[in-house]
Amino acid sequence: MNTTNPFDEIEQFLGRTPFAGERAWGRDLRTADIDVAEYDDEYVVMADLPGFDRDEIDVRAREDRLTIAAERDAEREDADRRYLRRERRHESVTRTVDLPTTARLDDATATYRHGVLTVTVPLDAVDADEGHRIDVN
Repeated sequence: MNTTNPFDEIEQFLGRTPFAGERAWGRDLRTADIDVAEYDDEYVVMADLPGFDRDEIDVRAREDRLTIAAERDAEREDADRRYLRRERRHESVTRTVDLPTTARLDDATATYRHGVLTVTVPLDAVDADEGHRIDVN
């Protein structure tokens, strides 16, 4: 006996598949995947933003937070084109990262290559109260 799950048909109707992620009325709801690294003199955030153009990416640093946002619309196609299925519409991605208190926001830089945004925020030297680190050879 072949049994079907009625919820599978509903998910197909709504455009959800096991690999598609959550969708709400044509808007893809997700956050950017990131890696964060802290070194002695800088804080580095790498965000995956494949398919976005530089002018669609907004990076802002305020107080102790770094916010990465990207937004794009699918290209406006010819009105005569008839789609059998159309899923590429609007996509919005955002991510916020807490920065260390020693971050120098005015000196932060960002590069975007091959779908990866890299934001580098220099850090002030460690307070004198913590002493000077001596390397052990």
